[in-house]
Amino acid sequence: NGATCNNFLSFLFASFPVAFGLYFPRVEYDETIYLDEPEGTPLLQIHALKDSEEEEVYFWLCPLVRIPQVGLKDNLWFQIGEKTGLLFLNKSLEREDVDQLFAGKWVPMPKLMLQVYLSSEPFQLKECLDTKHNKVWVQLSIISAPLPACSSLMPSQLCFVNMDFSFHIKENKPPGTFHQLQSHSLQYLCQNVSVSYKVIADEGLPFRYDEDTMSISVTQILDREEREKYELIAKCTAREGSRETTKEVPLLISVLDEDDTPPFLPNGTSTADAVVEFSRKEGTVLATLTVYDADTTSVYPIESRKKYTGTISTSDPWIKEKFRVEHDFHEIKFSPNGSQVRGTRHEYKLVLNKNMSVTESRSFQLDVVVNDTEYKGPDKSLLLHFNVSILPINIQFSNMTYQFRINRNAANFSQIGKICIDNCMRFYGVNITYSLQPPNVSCYAMKITQRHEDKYGSLYVNDSAVLRRPDCKEIQYPVLAKEEWSSKEARAYIMVVLSGACKLFPNFGLS
Repeated sequence: NGATCNNFLSFLFASFPVAFGLYFPRVEYDETIYLDEPEGTPLLQIHALKDSEEEEVYFWLCPLVRIPQVGLKDNLWFQIGEKTGLLFLNKSLEREDVDQLFAGKWVPMPKLMLQVYLSSEPFQLKECLDTKHNKVWVQLSIISAPLPACSSLMPSQLCFVNMDFSFHIKENKPPGTFHQLQSHSLQYLCQNVSVSYKVIADEGLPFRYDEDTMSISVTQILDREEREKYELIAKCTAREGSRETTKEVPLLISVLDEDDTPPFLPNGTSTADAVVEFSRKEGTVLATLTVYDADTTSVYPIESRKKYTGTISTSDPWIKEKFRVEHDFHEIKFSPNGSQVRGTRHEYKLVLNKNMSVTESRSFQLDVVVNDTEYKGPDKSLLLHFNVSILPINIQFSNMTYQFRINRNAANFSQIGKICIDNCMRFYGVNITYSLQPPNVSCYAMKITQRHEDKYGSLYVNDSAVLRRPDCKEIQYPVLAKEEWSSKEARAYIMVVLSGACKLFPNFGLS
């Protein structure tokens, strides 16, 4: 999933203290090392890209090596060129060294983790806990055997040791070299095999391959909002005598986002109507306005979600108490020049912050200021307008009298019917209670009940014996509906007509 991958990358970069400036074009480097490779063997070329043209590039290797499930050990075997970024063997790695590093434990696929730092000036570091410089992990997979004889290697094995070629390049930053197509260790030792590379790319792409140095460079400043992903093909040809083998791998390049575009309104819509009527409960969403941004917004870390703010612009304390604005955002896709790039849709919802009284009635315009806190340009803010209309609710019954029929032989708790004021089923945050008043005759056979979440009252048989009394034929109950907070009332009548003959039960000679 592309969105998940990009969110993970954003999280991964944010998980480490990152300084602005020089950066690595890869999240992590992987390389393979054999036992007993000679001192001085080149292992991996690491590149750095600049944040500004005037920066110098210096590399520094942490003097500790991290061993998964073991811990930290002194690094005696690896070094990096301070100006070149070439990682090489400072000392041959022997089997005794591996046993020492892994404390004699058998590990099926032993790995070492090195940490490389970047700086625009020579390093003075002595420890590896620095938080001011960009850093990257280099994972070395150890093959617990000496380097195989060159004659036993397939020529294609000399082409690409690591098949994962994923890179990231920041937009709006100076161009530069970000990768070298060379399997340093094997090619260094097997010079009888001729290895050459070629990069295949669509015409017009801003990348160049230098056959002399085998390096790939970005040739111009990239604009992520124009294109977010590129794919090149690296083709390797290995020749040994009359044998020739070719192998191709994709090079995937992602352009990292910078907050360089202002927010804008889709279709220019900045106004929405917000009507408060039947739904008056806290949390009710009254209206939503949308703001777009061609830049991305990361889900992680949590702080990145706060780059956009939405603030109610008012000095009225009543408005501040009764309303709030909720912000949510989603990834969307734009298609400039036929290439899909990710952007962000921000939604600003006007929400009731407290229950609204049924008697409240007013209209006003509520303005919300939307601000992109990371954009440095002049148009970082937008003004949204909600035309708010609060309508009062009438507490009344549709009819003055409601008639129900029930059989005289009905049992206790038999349901008779339901009673409901006008629009009651549309109410949210409006609490209506129903109660029966004393009937016109002394026939107290019914009651009304109401669960907490019910918007209506349910009429049921409370005393079935009363139904069978001959003097109880039509029972008229006054019913009262009362709104909890305003105490507004409505009255009506319930006419209950009793039908059917009473069943006679034999007494089986009992007296």
